[in-house]
Amino acid sequence: MEPFSINLNQMAEKGNRYKRLLLILALIFLASSAIIFWILYKKDNPIEWIFLGLGVYFLLFIYFGYIGYNTKMFINGDDFALEYQFGFFKKVPEKIIWETLTKVKLGFTSITFLKKTGRKKVIKVGWLPYQKVKEIKNRIQAVCNDKNIPLEIAEYHYDD
Repeated sequence: MEPFSINLNQMAEKGNRYKRLLLILALIFLASSAIIFWILYKKDNPIEWIFLGLGVYFLLFIYFGYIGYNTKMFINGDDFALEYQFGFFKKVPEKIIWETLTKVKLGFTSITFLKKTGRKKVIKVGWLPYQKVKEIKNRIQAVCNDKNIPLEIAEYHYDD
């Protein structure tokens, strides 16, 4: 089997949309900071605490914006395992070893891997563009056919 790698960062346009999101979040930050400052100022609390809180809040805002912008999202597969990472909360990619699987179910917006231990692992792919979902499912289907792993494909049934 030929290894594959699907880069999911390519599908996200990080240009204008991401900058607009950061700008909106910055405006919300500034508005909430002004309201908090006004409320605490009316109560005669020390100003140093206000600036300390605002500074920490602003640094966290910049940190999460930077981490979100530089997040690596991918799906890789080879003869041994499927490796994937979505988002920035998990620093270590997750792996699914092909030899531990009894069945794979390809749903419309998810892929379910049933393991020999009786557990299952579900990967949600509904948030991806349709072309990426198709590519991922085609690659997984090819691997399942190559390794003789039973595959169940969801079908849409229209009732009259």
